[in-house]
Formats: sequence, structure tokens, C-alpha cells
Amino acid sequence: MSKDPTDIQHEERIVWTEDIDGFDYVRETLITEAGTRARPVPWHGAGRRVGYSTLKRDAPSNESPGQFTRRIFWIKEHDRSESPGGVYKTAMPSEGVDPSTVAPRVWGEVTERAWGGPLLAPSDTSTPAARQEAQANRPPSPDRPGPSRPAAPSFKETRAVEQGVTKAFADWLYLHEVSVPETLGAAVSEEFKRWLWANSQELISAIADAVARQTTLPEQPPSTHEQ
Repeated sequence: MSKDPTDIQHEERIVWTEDIDGFDYVRETLITEAGTRARPVPWHGAGRRVGYSTLKRDAPSNESPGQFTRRIFWIKEHDRSESPGGVYKTAMPSEGVDPSTVAPRVWGEVTERAWGGPLLAPSDTSTPAARQEAQANRPPSPDRPGPSRPAAPSFKETRAVEQGVTKAFADWLYLHEVSVPETLGAAVSEEFKRWLWANSQELISAIADAVARQTTLPEQPPSTHEQ
């Protein structure tokens, strides 16, 4: 979700309908079809609403008259507050933020409390696309003939890829209707993340070996042996 300051510039208050001390993180969502500036915003998605923003009395409506942009804060049944030992015992969903960092006209932030552990430094959270571009512009090593074998990713690079995969999957689930219980979707996401983390080195090495064999395998002469 894009966090444009102009989207929340007309906020006046943040109303919590539950005690935020009980939440390491909450899910933060921007809706553009609220029919009121200040009354409670109904939540028709999964889980339950635990807070919402109110707007100033002169806040303008969106392109559709009578509809306003407001934030809703919510949780699902498999979030850490509901299931401390569940799929989000550590880490959190892509829309998660620490509720203590939320304020009128201030987007929520990710903290160690929300994440459930140490955070990566900003310089270590570059996207996979940015890293691929940097690698493509790097000159090849002169003392390595033949197909080059990619270096094993560092801990920080693998963690960044893991977070990107998890976020993309979570965003997809959020935007699409699913017929299976959402708990199953979250479990699949978490298990895939764990599998990727546990097998990334072996997987990358296997892919590199397979590519090397295909690109260096000499052409075989046609067989003259008759059956």
C-alpha cells in the first residue's frame, strides 16, 4: 500500500475501539468509499476492526460526492494478538504497523515490537529488482571463463528476498477473494517463507549447476547404433 501523506492530510483523530496495548501490530488499510467524515467506519473484510480515523469537518470528498478517504485498523484471527504462537509469532503481514506509532496525519511504522524481532537496516532492504540491476552492471570477472556461477546470497539478501515473496503473496491474498479459510492461506505463506529460507542456498546452487550443464554440454554426434 502506497503511503502518500496527502491521502491522510485531512485527518483529525484516531479512534481506537480496543486497547492497543494488547496489539504488537495492527493492520492499516486506506479506504476511499467511506460515507462519513467522523462516524464509525464499517469494516466488511476479514477479521475485525479495532480502530479508525476521523476527518476534519471541512475535509473534501473524493471524486465521488459524499465519499471520503479514511484509514481503518484491523486484525485477523491468526494475527499475533489472537494466536501468539501462530504463523505470525515473528514477522507480520505486509500491512502491519505498530499502533503506538499511529497518529492523525501520520502513517504507522514498522518497529521491532511489531516485527517481533530485530529489523533490517534500511540499506539492507533493497528490492530484488534493484539488486539484479546492480549485478547486471557489474563487470564480469576476468579470471572466470565459461558460465559464471552466482555467488551464494548473503543472510541479509536472502532475508530481503524472503520478505519480498511474503509481502507479494500477502498482497495478492488481500486483493483476491479466496474460497478456502484465510488461516490456510496464511499458513501456506508462512510455510513457503520458511521453506525458502531453509533451502535457498541449495536451491540456488542446483539452479546454477543445471544452467551450467545446459550451456557447456558439447553437442553429441548422431548415433549410428541400430536397434
